[in-house]
Amino acid sequence: MGAQLPSEAVGQAAGILVYSFVCLACSLFLVWLVWIHNERKSYVAMLGFFMSLSALASIVQQIHTIVSWRDVKTDQHENMLANVGNPELHVTGASTGFDRILFYIQYYTYNVDALLVLCWSVELAYSIYQLRSSRLSRFHGSIVAKSAAVVLPALQIVLLRLCGGVQKSTAGFIILADFIMITSFAVGSLLLLAILGKYVHTKLALLSWTVRYGRPSQSTDDGSAMASNGGQARPARRTNIYDRWLVIRFTLAFVALSLFELVVIVFQLRAASNNNRANIPKEPDLSAAKAQSDFALFVPGPSANLLTFVVFGTTRTFRDYMWTLFTPKQVQEKRLARRRARESASRNNAIPASLTRQDVEAGGGGIKLQKLDQGEETQLRGKHDDDEWPIILKSPSPALSSVSNYR
Repeated sequence: MGAQLPSEAVGQAAGILVYSFVCLACSLFLVWLVWIHNERKSYVAMLGFFMSLSALASIVQQIHTIVSWRDVKTDQHENMLANVGNPELHVTGASTGFDRILFYIQYYTYNVDALLVLCWSVELAYSIYQLRSSRLSRFHGSIVAKSAAVVLPALQIVLLRLCGGVQKSTAGFIILADFIMITSFAVGSLLLLAILGKYVHTKLALLSWTVRYGRPSQSTDDGSAMASNGGQARPARRTNIYDRWLVIRFTLAFVALSLFELVVIVFQLRAASNNNRANIPKEPDLSAAKAQSDFALFVPGPSANLLTFVVFGTTRTFRDYMWTLFTPKQVQEKRLARRRARESASRNNAIPASLTRQDVEAGGGGIKLQKLDQGEETQLRGKHDDDEWPIILKSPSPALSSVSNYR
């Protein structure tokens, strides 16, 4: 693991490095799932990609620190002595050279993620409250928002590194460094409260909540878990990667990301209060305890990748796809056979086709066939494939409830 790292810290460093690889694998797997489901420009895809970039930079930095621990800490100590009071030290933690580049890559992705979540919350609130606009304007607005989320943090990093006025002002540097995250947290929190308020109101009013964000779910087969291609089974793919738990999933992701951003800001403020010559030791701290505490700070960053996969990679669409992808064929065939048996039994218990509507109603058996009118069916099933609005429906009858549950 490298002779420079204290032996007492080798086990912890190795464990955190392996954990980071696992987190990276989860985010890359999520990106792959989104990619093959044709949602390559979605917020989930962009979050997965930039979080993967952050985890990769963290892994490279960990390896460099493990191999060159003594050199890294010595360079950081010399940087602190040479630049006492420099506000950049509050944010970068005295990283120099290659480590500073890796840090700014990660910090860039943090701000991109914050803006992506903010823009997504705007679109969700706009959709849930069913504000009127053309589909073309929504599309262009989404493209502009996603582009801004990628470009603005890059401009932020350039100003932090190259603007001399900012480098000389502690308040100016911290405000610029944290402006995107603080703004995203403040505005996003208000939008999230508005979304949750609508959600709670809907539940208290006993309305059916169905968020149809994105295209309606469609499968490549007739609803079965398997599709046939040249005699071999392949997973059936649907075009919608979201489910009716989207609001809850988004809330969990927003809260977790906000907590992480707040921790980053707190560490910056703490570093600012200690950035003076009296708090800088005369020699670099190369102890095992220092190594263990430094490597523990690598855990939160990659953990966002794991959380993102748990939150957005476990929708029904993805669960069904992973089931058909990784489950042995024999197990899938048994499950499909049981499902077909239940469907067959359900059909056998249905009303015989020979009975007419009048016969059933006149029989006095309490059975009454009811056909949904065109308006109700359009509401329940969606009239257009490009419908991106959530639908909040009343459930006045068992017939409507059963159809809604089937969807």
